[in-house]
Amino acid sequence: MSVPKKNNKSTAKSHLTPAEIKDQVLFGSFGSEMKKALKSVKRISYFQSDEGEIEETKIYIQESLDPAYGFYIWPSSLVMSEFIWHYQEYFGDCTVLEVGAGTSLPSLLLSKLENRPRIILTDIPAIIPVIHENLTLNEISVSDDQVWVAPLLWGCLGDTTSIDHVTNTVEREWKTRIDYVIGSDTFYEPSEFENLIVMISYIIQEHNPECKFFTAYQERSSNRSIQYLLDKWKLKCRLILKDSFYFDESKYLNLSDIDEEEDNASEVKVNAGVLASVFLLEISRK
Repeated sequence: MSVPKKNNKSTAKSHLTPAEIKDQVLFGSFGSEMKKALKSVKRISYFQSDEGEIEETKIYIQESLDPAYGFYIWPSSLVMSEFIWHYQEYFGDCTVLEVGAGTSLPSLLLSKLENRPRIILTDIPAIIPVIHENLTLNEISVSDDQVWVAPLLWGCLGDTTSIDHVTNTVEREWKTRIDYVIGSDTFYEPSEFENLIVMISYIIQEHNPECKFFTAYQERSSNRSIQYLLDKWKLKCRLILKDSFYFDESKYLNLSDIDEEEDNASEVKVNAGVLASVFLLEISRK
């Protein structure tokens, strides 16, 4: 079969998809090829001692050079995951909802625990393929009884992408309730702060009064506060010190120009000082 020839440059340009146009704006004439090349797989390793032997758990994340928030490993997700790793026994045989999952590092780690919980990974519809991609990369299968993936829009009710649909499905299909909500850098966009708080309030007030929301966030402005929203929606907050779960910032520091690769992936590294601005909160019923 012969390949049809393009008539002229203007015809070719008129057939560009919106994604291709965006790639050309961002990366130039070789946009799609360059974007594809700028994907990379990162590895995060966790260690624990079992009867004198050191056991390692590896999580793999595919990152992409893309303006969408959900294509990166955010520093706050590293802190959240270390918290989960240290307190993993708390999450066993529970039901955990991750909001704004993106590359989904915390949920991927939960899925690797010996006594893994039931997990629901959620984000806006456009990011759902990213979640599936990283589940596949870590050989984790979506299943009716253990791992769900669902689109979720904050601050709305009565729709298939709203929180009441998720809670109703959990109650109907799993015959249980959400025990924990987790999120990394969920307090990033100020215009979404109240939508997030409203959603958490709904889960706690209408679904499970004992549910707790653990969220790690990176402080970008001392002028930002959620206290008035917590008061408005009858919630309280406490700071969880990173020392309480022995968080070791040096594990992630980029101290060398050498990027050692193993199994076609490199360990996640960040610049010094970045993780010092990340804080972990527990939000619960007042």
